[in-house]
Amino acid sequence: MFTKLRILATILIMFTNSVAFADLAIIAHPGYDTGTLDTQNVRKLFLGERNSFPSGQHATPFNHKVGSPDRKEFFSLVLSMPEASHKRHWKRKMARGAGSPPSELGSHDAVLKSIASTPGSIGYIDASKVDSTVKVLLTVSNFSGV
Repeated sequence: MFTKLRILATILIMFTNSVAFADLAIIAHPGYDTGTLDTQNVRKLFLGERNSFPSGQHATPFNHKVGSPDRKEFFSLVLSMPEASHKRHWKRKMARGAGSPPSELGSHDAVLKSIASTPGSIGYIDASKVDSTVKVLLTVSNFSGV
């Protein structure tokens, strides 16, 4: 019995690790043609420290809803902050009248449709969910546990 529990625990850990280390694609409207971005530029766009791409084109970032695995991965890999810190960051900015947080979308399909139909938009999604309606700007991976 103990051996069966150990095997089950090992399988669950392997499954959890495979989900946690999925590649995350930073995506944009298919018409995006203003050069390359790095994670620091993306971070600034999503934290409201910039409102345009390096080329000057206005940017409209889209977030996943709170609790989404993609959002958790994005916050860890790109924003380098937990959800609570992100919430405080935007509360302070809004109190100063310095902008509002990115719109939140509830599904992968909603992210893809919104990005595909909104010029200047940027978002993120599990790389395995990307389709031809959006443009991949970069892919980030979490290799810290490998």
